[in-house]
Amino acid sequence: MPTPTELFREAAVRDGLCDSCPDVQLTVTQSCLAVLHPGDILKRENKRVLEKHLAKWAQWSRASQGVVDARRSLFYLTVASLILAMVHLATRVISVPSQAIPVAEVSGKNWHYDLNFPVYNSSTLERLIQCESQGLNISRTDSNGQMSSGILQFNGTSTWNEMERRFNFHGDPRNPPDAIHMADMMISSGLIGRWTCARSLGLTK
Repeated sequence: MPTPTELFREAAVRDGLCDSCPDVQLTVTQSCLAVLHPGDILKRENKRVLEKHLAKWAQWSRASQGVVDARRSLFYLTVASLILAMVHLATRVISVPSQAIPVAEVSGKNWHYDLNFPVYNSSTLERLIQCESQGLNISRTDSNGQMSSGILQFNGTSTWNEMERRFNFHGDPRNPPDAIHMADMMISSGLIGRWTCARSLGLTK
């Protein structure tokens, strides 16, 4: 793309303001004035042509400067976008999904459960689970003909539904953490006698 000075020089030569201009890069004040004779500069027609080309040169200069500024702004914007993208990528790479750290554990022979809530009667629960299910999450028909479910063998649905209303805790007796949480609240409230194994283990008063 020709520079404003080159365009000015070509236009000046084309309009007869001067026969030729130096090949060097000229400033506005130098331009083709350097090759005009003093008498020619004073000619009215040459002054009008000169003024016209000076105006064009100023317009081209402003336009050229605008293009440069626009390119510079676009360059800075591109660099900033790349930096932000790199920071975002680094954050994604460095960040590691947090894993829940067990708050409590209840375990027995060949079984173990990590829990994300506190347990206040862990030793009692471990003995109770070992007796009721040996830590196996199973459902089976009890001696009374009702289905018992989960590691704590909640008998039927009536007991579980009753405790849900009492403690305002809703879950599933077949889900070990839910069963442990419910049983822990029951034991803390003096309801351990609801399990047959509690009586055989001497856990009731």
